[in-house]
Amino acid sequence: MQIEEFSLERIQSLYENTVAFNLSDSGVHPYSLNELLTPAERERVLAAELGYGWTNGAVELRQAVAALHPGRGPDEVMITNGSAEANFIMAMTLLDPGDEIIVVVPNYLQIKGWAKAIGAVVREVRLREELGWLPDLADIEAAVTPRTKLITVCTPNNPTGKVLPRAMIEEIVAIARRHGLWLHADEVYKGSEYGAPESPSVADLYEKAIVTNGLSKAMAMPGLRIGWLVGPAPEIYATWQRKDYTSITTSIVSEIVAGIVLQPERRAAVLARSRALLSRNVALIAGWVSANQDLFSLVPPEAGGMAFLRYHLPMNSTALVHRLREERSVLPAPGDVYGMDGYIRIGIGGPADHLAAGLEQLRQFMRSLGS
Repeated sequence: MQIEEFSLERIQSLYENTVAFNLSDSGVHPYSLNELLTPAERERVLAAELGYGWTNGAVELRQAVAALHPGRGPDEVMITNGSAEANFIMAMTLLDPGDEIIVVVPNYLQIKGWAKAIGAVVREVRLREELGWLPDLADIEAAVTPRTKLITVCTPNNPTGKVLPRAMIEEIVAIARRHGLWLHADEVYKGSEYGAPESPSVADLYEKAIVTNGLSKAMAMPGLRIGWLVGPAPEIYATWQRKDYTSITTSIVSEIVAGIVLQPERRAAVLARSRALLSRNVALIAGWVSANQDLFSLVPPEAGGMAFLRYHLPMNSTALVHRLREERSVLPAPGDVYGMDGYIRIGIGGPADHLAAGLEQLRQFMRSLGS
C-alpha cells in the first residue's frame, strides 16, 4: 500500500514546537484539567482504575454523544482516538478499491489520502473563493458517476472557516439521495461559529450520512484524543470491526473527562469560551488584513480557529513558510499542502497578544520581501 505523505501534519510535527509564534494550529487554545474540572471531578479522574474500557466507547459517553443528535442511540456512535481515527475507520469501512469518492476541497485531506491508498478514485470539487468559499452544486452533480460511493465535506471548513448554509447542505443531501450515495461530513469545528447559531449536523438531515466529530477543535481539548463517528447502526458496527484492528480502545481517563464536558450545560459553557476567543481574534485579523490589503486579502471565516489568507507576492507558499520560520520564528500553514498555492492558513485560536505579535512579524517579513 502506497500512502502519500500528509504534508500538513508533517510540517506541523517538525516545526510547530521550534518557533516562537506557532500560527499553524487550527484549534482553540486548550484547557488545562485544573481549569476545566471542579475539585470533585478531579478526584473522580484521579480515582479511575487504569484498565481497558469498552472498545467502542463507554456506554454513558456514547449516550452523551448520541444525545447531540435527535433520535439517535448509543449503537449509532463509535468513540475513537481523535477524529483522525474516526476518519480512518470510516474510510476503511465504506470504501473499496475501484470505488469513487467526491472530495470537496480544500479540506483536511486525510480522507483523500486514505481513499487513494485503498485504491479508490478521488474526484475533487473545489470550493470557490468568488462564491465566498462555497461549492458550485453543479460541480458536485457533474462529478457523480456510476462508481461513486461517497461524498465528503468539511463544515465548518478547514482551512477557510466557511460554514455550509443549511439550504446548501440539504441540496447536497438531495444529490446524495438521488444517486444512493453515502454523505460524510467532518464536523470537528461545529459549535465554534461566531455570530451565528450552531450549524445543523449532516447526520440529522440524511439517512445515509455519517459524521466525524470530537473534542479537539471547537471544544479545545486535543490532548484528550477523543473523537467519534455518528451514523446508521450497521455501519457503525462495521467501523467497530476495524477499530479492533487499530487502537482497540480509548483512554479511560479521557472518556471520564469527555463524559463530563459533553453534558449540555458544560458543553454550552465550553463552546461559549471558544466563540468569545475566536470572535475577538477574527476581528483582530480582519483589521490587520484591512491595514495590509496590498499584501493580503481574506474572505472572513465564520467558524473555527483559522483564517485562510491570499497573499499578493509571486512566491511559493511552502517556500514562504520556511523562510518565515527560519528568519522570523513564525509558522503558518502553507496553502499548497491543500493544493492551494498563493495562500497561507493562520491560526486564530490562541491568545490575542500572541496572534498580534506573530502577525507583526509576518507583516515585517512580507514588507521586506516587497522592498
